[in-house]
Formats: sequence, structure tokens, C-alpha cells
Amino acid sequence: MNNLRQKRIGIIGFGEMGKRHGKDMEEYSHGDIEVVAVYEPDDVKYEQGRQWMSKRPARCETIEQLLESFQIDGVIIASPNFTHLDCLGKLKGKTIPVILEKPLDTTIEKVFEVVRFVENYEGPVMVHHVMRYAPIVKKAKELVDSGRIGKIRSFHFRQNGGGGMFHNFRRTMKTGGGQLLEKATHDFDVLLHLVGSAPSRVASICKQQYYGGNKPDDLRCSECDEKMTCSSYCAAGTTQRAFADVTAANDLCAYAKCVDIPDNETCILELDHGVFGTYSHYYFTKGYYYSRVYELMSDAGVMLINFTNADHPPFDGKIEVCTPSGNDVHYFEYWDRIHYNGGPGVVNHFYDLMAGVSNTPYSPVNQALAAEMIAFGAYAANQKGTFINIPSLMPVDIRDIFQSAFKRE
Repeated sequence: MNNLRQKRIGIIGFGEMGKRHGKDMEEYSHGDIEVVAVYEPDDVKYEQGRQWMSKRPARCETIEQLLESFQIDGVIIASPNFTHLDCLGKLKGKTIPVILEKPLDTTIEKVFEVVRFVENYEGPVMVHHVMRYAPIVKKAKELVDSGRIGKIRSFHFRQNGGGGMFHNFRRTMKTGGGQLLEKATHDFDVLLHLVGSAPSRVASICKQQYYGGNKPDDLRCSECDEKMTCSSYCAAGTTQRAFADVTAANDLCAYAKCVDIPDNETCILELDHGVFGTYSHYYFTKGYYYSRVYELMSDAGVMLINFTNADHPPFDGKIEVCTPSGNDVHYFEYWDRIHYNGGPGVVNHFYDLMAGVSNTPYSPVNQALAAEMIAFGAYAANQKGTFINIPSLMPVDIRDIFQSAFKRE
């Protein structure tokens, strides 16, 4: 990158994700991307963000001020999930490249409106499906596309982790959308990306087995009389995950009355190609243990993608390919880097979008829609106790966009 072509960006939402994006943009671009202004209505979050970045970007009172008063080359929307549509709407008539945090929004109706907006927006919009950009996923995609494991027939994904997401706005369906939408869409997106197919139907079991309860909705861990004996105590500014570049800006009680998202969920999923398999996660693991494992089964072998390889330093990864022609093993180091070190790839691609080197997002909105429709279908399936035909949940115009997301064989 050349400093003569420095790009200036604005961030809408300077909290947990916004400040992380800002720091990544400046560090990974070696100064070729500068955060010049932010919109963040919360005083505490703004102060935490500027301390995190060791700089004080201009703070705007409105999104309109950010867009009109600064000559910016790109915008990152990292506000809480349920505000994404409203924030995106402020860019109507613009052509500025956008990174939109996932999920697109929290309700199926608002997600459809986001998709419609992007269809008519003249600038590129990339979704922050950062795991696509991680070296371990890019290598897995390369191996699949090369035919190294033959034709994929089935898959199994599973992950387990702590309850950090139950201590902030994500703890309710209204503000977070549920973990199948908030977190599992990373995995659904990787699955669809690797296989190259849209989802067709889904069934699921989703239960709240650990979190939720009868505590006041405004109770914070730091103010709770039981914090020293609570196994889910979350101090403000910390997280249960062992990454140095992650902070949780909230310490809301995970046992509050309002907590209504499931913490244990399993899906059975079929894709258009006829490939099928399972996805499972649960969020009440205690201590240091965390895992994320994918298995892809084919007519020629098996690929194991272990994002948390236990034989290596914690949180480093490994891909194993086992076929009759021989076995391959690939190791990946990303200790102390969130999202498996996918950040540099996001920064480089966004720079190219702002510079006009590329006009095609690597993580486009129509493919994010496909991943998120799995979540909406799964929650509907859980309520009805049956398989849900995913395309049937969409109006005709959205279904057309959904069906254009992946090439059909």
C-alpha cells in the first residue's frame, strides 16, 4: 500500500466491534487507512474506543454529520445488530464502499429490507464474514476447489464456548437475534462458501438450558452481591475468551428475566446440491476449553478443519485431509488473534474496494442472506417441530436474490 493513496474511513458504532475494526484498519494497512470520524452515542463506549485505538477520532453527533462533514472513502457499520438497517439507510444516494457487520439485522423482515437496499445501492457492500478471509478457511477452499477430497457428500460442524455473548445486547432475540443468527452464521457462511451451494431445508432443536432466570434486567455483574460466587461472573471490559484484542463493553447479568435466546442448538441441514449434515453449538462451557471443528465427508476422503487444535498451542489450527492417495496436514498459527487472523484479509480487500481495484465483494450480501436464512429457518423449524423449506420463507424478489447467491451445477 502507498501512503499517497491513503484512505479515510468513518465508523458507525464505536463499541465492541467498531473499535476493533478501527484498530485493525490502521494497523494492518500500516497507516494507509485512517479512521477520521465515528458516530457513537454512548459516552463510555466512545472513551473505551479511543483508548483502545490510542487516538481520538472526531466524534459526530449524527450519522448524517459523519457522512457530510468529512471526506471519507469508506464506512464501517458496526452498531448493534438491530440498528443495521436504520444505519445503512443513511447512505441512500451515496456510492461509498461499506463494510456491514453481520448479521444483516435481527428480524427476517429487516434483513429483507437490507438486501433490497443493497440491490439498489451503487457502491460495493461487503459483509464482515471475517472467517472467509482467514488463512485456514482460504486453504480449505483451495483444497475443496482443487478436487483434493472429491465431491462432498456430507458435513458436520460443532462448536462450544463460554457465555460472554449472554452478558451484552445479544442476550435477547429482539436485540441480538439468537446465536444461530449472531454467531452460527460465521459457520453457515463458511459451509456454503466451501461447498458452493445455497441451503434448501432445515430442522432444529433449540433450547435454553443454562442461562436466563429471574434476575433484574438492568443488573450488572459489577453491582451484583453474588458476583464472587457466580460461575458466570463477567467483569466489564473482559471476556471469557483468551484473546488480548477482545473486550466486552458490557457486564449485563446472564440470568436476567429478559434473557430469551437458546444456549444449546442443533440443526439438520440440506443444501441445494443434496449435500446434508449437522451443525451444533452450546455456550455454557466453563474455563479455558473452546472448540470449533468442521468435518467434510466426500466420495474420496475426509477433510477435518480443526480451528482449535489441541496438539498445538491453544487456538491454533490444523487441516487434515485423508484420502486413499495419501494424507495431508496443514498447520495455522493465529494465537492471540481473533477470528483466526482473518482481519488482514478484510482490511486488504476493503482497501481495494475503496481504491477501485475491485468492485466485487468477496463476502457479498446475497451470500450472507443465504447463511442467515438457515438461522431463520431453524428457529421456525424448532417452533413447528418439522423441516422448513427455506426458500418458502422469502417473498419472490428476495428469493430471486437468494437463488443468485451461488452457481448451480
